[in-house]
Amino acid sequence: MKGIKVEPTLPVLSEKHSIANFYSSYMKLLLIHPYFPYRGKDLFPLGLGYIASAARKYAEIRVIDEIVHPFTREEFRAFDPDFVGITATTPSFNRAEKIISIIKKEKPSAKVIFGGVHVTFKPEKALNAGADIVVRGEGEEAFVEILSDKALEDIKGISYHRNKEIINNPDRDLIEDLDSIPMPAWEFFPMKEYKIMSLVSARGCPYSCAYCSASSFWQHRVRFRSPENFMTEVRALYNMGKKRLRFMDSTFTLDRKRALEICSMIEEEGFKDFKYSIETRADHLDKELFEALRNSGCDLVCLGVDSGSQQVLDACNRKVDVEEVKMAILMAKQYGLNVRAYVTYGFPGESRENVEATVRLLRETRPQQILLSLATIYPGTELEGGKEIKVHPNWVEKFHGHGYGAELYFPETLERKEYTKLGDYIYREIKKLNKMVIKERAG
Repeated sequence: MKGIKVEPTLPVLSEKHSIANFYSSYMKLLLIHPYFPYRGKDLFPLGLGYIASAARKYAEIRVIDEIVHPFTREEFRAFDPDFVGITATTPSFNRAEKIISIIKKEKPSAKVIFGGVHVTFKPEKALNAGADIVVRGEGEEAFVEILSDKALEDIKGISYHRNKEIINNPDRDLIEDLDSIPMPAWEFFPMKEYKIMSLVSARGCPYSCAYCSASSFWQHRVRFRSPENFMTEVRALYNMGKKRLRFMDSTFTLDRKRALEICSMIEEEGFKDFKYSIETRADHLDKELFEALRNSGCDLVCLGVDSGSQQVLDACNRKVDVEEVKMAILMAKQYGLNVRAYVTYGFPGESRENVEATVRLLRETRPQQILLSLATIYPGTELEGGKEIKVHPNWVEKFHGHGYGAELYFPETLERKEYTKLGDYIYREIKKLNKMVIKERAG
């Protein structure tokens, strides 16, 4: 199977006719971000923005972000795309399957290209659902090669069917120079709908937390954009009127010197009414970083707290101490920064004593926001396939319907009733803490 044939020799183009326009007369590309009810409604879908940017020279592009506007048969027929690109995480995979089914009924010849974390580790799921090609891992280069009509067997990092057999080509090397990647193609998106713009200054994570697939997805490496390149994107967004940004790096302060440099550059810009948030780890924070973050407009630090039990943190290979987490939250508050604590319960081997330790930590530190979720067994993680885990047989569908509170599995170390009681207990305690924090902030 190959893509749409492009003439090997391009005609002479006038100033009014770009190469992108020439290609667009040959093919149409529809990019879809499937709906998931628990995704932030005002957060820009960054991954799809990068794919649109890479593909815009090769096709006429339309984008449907279902959190803003639902996919419909009528719009699909009207646009009549040759290619459909779908990106989905584990929570939105169920909806993606339904979209593929509709596409194949409406236009069987449309080539469906599926990418994202979930299908990187489960390509057979997407192919058996009707996708023609799965792009595994970083997608920009492979996507362009598909649109360019390169023979599938010569494209690294993809999976596809051949004679009813699934072919998994060798993995693709990561893009070494992140500065070479064009900024997201914002012009294809309903920008007024996004109150928060997501962007990254780095890709990858050096850690190997047992429940997280990020490290495997990024081949256990971290690559950085230059501070100057990153600031070009920050300025562009600010000039578009986007004054609330979310830096999506797994650990923004991983390279301390670089983080301080970016903070300094942002502060020097003198942006007005500008705020941003970061995600990082407790063991990569200190007083100087907190001061630099505050002075440059950061008002929210998102931390993966997970548990207040050192036993649980060690079992999950978090490589962080509970005391470091405690100090990071308290220090952030001293510098006037809000803290969003991501808390999880239900890890394999977790006991009531472990959960009570988590509640004690939260009581002592009182982060401004506490987000609770049940432990989830994602594809590509160390926890996947653990012997002491009972996974719900229809867990992907259940995840889509119930979100991060879905009971997708439970550890065999606990009785089912006890597992449910623990969930009720920690939920009630966190609800109380959130109410207390709100009252304290109100004065």
